[in-house]
Amino acid sequence: MNKEFIKKYGTLLILAIGAGSIFQLPYIRESFYIPIQNAMNLTNAQMGSLTAWYAIVATPAYFLGGIVADKFSPKITLTFSFVATGLLGFWFSTFPGYEISRIIFAFMGLTTVMTYWSSVIKATRMLGTSEEQGRLFGLQEGLRGFINAGLVFAMTAVFANYTNNILGAAWAIRFCAFELIIVGILCFLFISGKQDDQKSEPLKDIFIGMFRCFKFPRVWMLTGIVFTAYSIYALMSYINTYAVSFCGMSEASAATLGGVRYLLQGIGGICGGFLADKLHSRLKTIGIFAGLLSLSWAAFIFIPGKAAMLAPVLGNFCFGVVLVYAIRSLYFADIDEAGLDVNLTGRVSGILSCFGYLPDVFLLTLTGSWLDSYAGKTGYNMIFIYAVAMGLLCMVISFALYTIVKRKKKAIA
Repeated sequence: MNKEFIKKYGTLLILAIGAGSIFQLPYIRESFYIPIQNAMNLTNAQMGSLTAWYAIVATPAYFLGGIVADKFSPKITLTFSFVATGLLGFWFSTFPGYEISRIIFAFMGLTTVMTYWSSVIKATRMLGTSEEQGRLFGLQEGLRGFINAGLVFAMTAVFANYTNNILGAAWAIRFCAFELIIVGILCFLFISGKQDDQKSEPLKDIFIGMFRCFKFPRVWMLTGIVFTAYSIYALMSYINTYAVSFCGMSEASAATLGGVRYLLQGIGGICGGFLADKLHSRLKTIGIFAGLLSLSWAAFIFIPGKAAMLAPVLGNFCFGVVLVYAIRSLYFADIDEAGLDVNLTGRVSGILSCFGYLPDVFLLTLTGSWLDSYAGKTGYNMIFIYAVAMGLLCMVISFALYTIVKRKKKAIA
């Protein structure tokens, strides 16, 4: 093993550890909802408001993060993101009350998105050549899943070590915060400080360039891929409740599916990345996976909702999760295949994230209203049909962009 190989994949490992850790703190309520609520005597509405404040800041921060990533070195932005998020985590672990906590979560919207998201995408892309993009992004997504699972289990162990649940939650949060600061230090020590082979552009030019990216049809097609694939990803959580409501699965068993999802994320991400490089096209691979994903969700419509069908439902769920994470590992690697210059990576990924993650704003409210309005399995069938439609649309966009890119390469040749 030569030094270049060790440095490349060592850096990738650092990025994966960070990716598997940094979003634990803004979404910490998912793991320690009741202890946090009791510690600050918050209502359920106030607990939801903490996440809302994070989302309010994070949504435009995806867009601004593209500018930040193209102006500053990933070494600087990632170091700041991990250390600052870790410090905010230590602050929140003191449970300072509702008003201060809203400020903390708003700041985390900046440190986990504006200075982090597009920067980590750019840092990953800069690690290898065009031929390596699939495996690099796939490995990062896959390792992120395994690391995420390990961190959740470790935080749970820290929590369980204390008889006082509030104290246990505080130290679990501090454990995660300390890990993030360590990752930030590692980023500063090992990530290259070089932005790219060219001089850094003036901020004004980068800002203008961001809006020029809106004129590229390829950018909007890439956004469509992220939007449709992320829509399906967001709907995966409904399979848990469907299995409990119609197939007799216990709530305890449903809770364990969260850890299983992280492990399947590792499998899907790694396999998806290497298969994409084997087929020499991330776009074609996404198209194939999206088609299979549509079939998987269509199967839920026809599988009877009864206890005897629990095994087929869970098997189909696992198959779909692997496909979802395989696609998720590739849809930012497509920036390279679409022929967009590496200097535009931050800006393009900012646009893709800002508009591609819009389902967070409306989708779960919409699908929740379907479940409230329609009795029996009808509401779930509407969700399944929506997912099938998104999968088919993702497949069409992927193959269409693949054809456009292929024709352009032939014309240049």
